[in-house]
Parts: sequence; C-alpha cells; structure tokens
Amino acid sequence: MDLVDLIEQRAFLGSEFLMWLWFKSECFECLLKIDGIGAVEIEFDDQMTLEAYIAETQRSELKGGDPANGIEAKTALRQGKRLSKAKISVNKEGRIWILTLKGDTLDFSGVKIPALLTHEYDERFYERMYLLDEVEEIISALYLEFLKIRLSSDWEKKILPATQSWIQSDKTMTPSQYPFAE
Repeated sequence: MDLVDLIEQRAFLGSEFLMWLWFKSECFECLLKIDGIGAVEIEFDDQMTLEAYIAETQRSELKGGDPANGIEAKTALRQGKRLSKAKISVNKEGRIWILTLKGDTLDFSGVKIPALLTHEYDERFYERMYLLDEVEEIISALYLEFLKIRLSSDWEKKILPATQSWIQSDKTMTPSQYPFAE
C-alpha cells in the first residue's frame, strides 16, 4: 500500500477532528485549555461545509452569521452529513488568527494573522513566520489531544455517545456535558 492510499484511508480522521473540536468548543464556550500551550479560544466562524459520507455531492454550505449555532448545521448533522471544512478563529492572549481548516487534509487556507508589532521589513517577515508557526502549533496540539482520545477506548464509550447526544439536542452545551470535563 502506498502513501496516497494510506492518506485516503485515514482522511475521515480530519472530519472527526473538526466534529470533536466543534463539540468541545461548544461545551466549554470556546475556551479550551491545551497542554503545553495554555488557554485558547476556538470559535467556529461564519463558514462551514457539511457533506454526506457516501454522496459527496450532497453538501450544505453555511455562510454568514453564526452557522455553528444555527438549526441548519444541526439538521445537516442529523441527516448524516460530516463537517468537511470550517472557518475558525483562534484567540490566544488577545492575538487572533482566522483560518479555514479542511477536514480531509487538515490544510489551512485564508489564514489571517494577528496585527504585526514590528516596523522593519526583515523583522516583519520573521514575525509573520512566527505567528504562522504559533497557530500551526495550536492546531497540532489540539489534533494530538484528539488522537489520544480517538485511539483510546474512551472514544467509543464516552465521546461518541456524548457527541450523538449533542447532535440530537437543541440545548446549549455545558462543560459538565463533555466526558472529560476540566
């Protein structure tokens, strides 16, 4: 089996990661504590794409407002669609990044970085690279947390039932409803 086949067989993990991140951020009102990084606000922004597993032509593209908290997003989930792409904002200590994250590849696109502080051209370049590296580190740390849970027996026993309950519910989630409440 070659590398391309392996990547394609595991592409579902990115979509599951986005779903887990959406569920967890809603439970904790967007404020997540990440090992080695600290407190970070993760908020689903104004664009989401949900697709059917089998027929990828069945797609719900939600734009504007707050689609993560809208009835359309929950309806799409109840119809068996998966989150395939989401625009998110990442806020760490007042620095805000906005990016679109694709589920199948975990690629970032349209990254908007926080305002730069330096004025020298060379320093601005290095500051931009530092800020891009920092947001990549945050997303990677979240993905690592997700993988630890996903590869454990807690995924089937705790996370999936809680996520399914969240999908069926129209109520706002609370930290106590997340299986590993902090």
